[in-house]
Amino acid sequence: MMSLLLAKGGGHMKKRASIVFNVIKVTILFITCTILFYFAIQWIHSEYENMHRYDRPEGSMLKVDIHQKDGAFNQLVRFYQNGE
Repeated sequence: MMSLLLAKGGGHMKKRASIVFNVIKVTILFITCTILFYFAIQWIHSEYENMHRYDRPEGSMLKVDIHQKDGAFNQLVRFYQNGE
């Protein structure tokens, strides 16, 4: 009788062990992907950190904007009209 009970319970233990093993595999996969994503973002950040976007252009330049001394109201109106 005892061997029958152990035989029946053995199937449930295998099923539970399989579920636990699958949960561990998914957890390891999630942690690995998260770490890879973190280091990829760090690498991208370090690549763009030293990029100077606002350096003065080299060579001959031509000024195309005429700056006028307007009041604050006129500058605000121009901002809303041009979006600049």
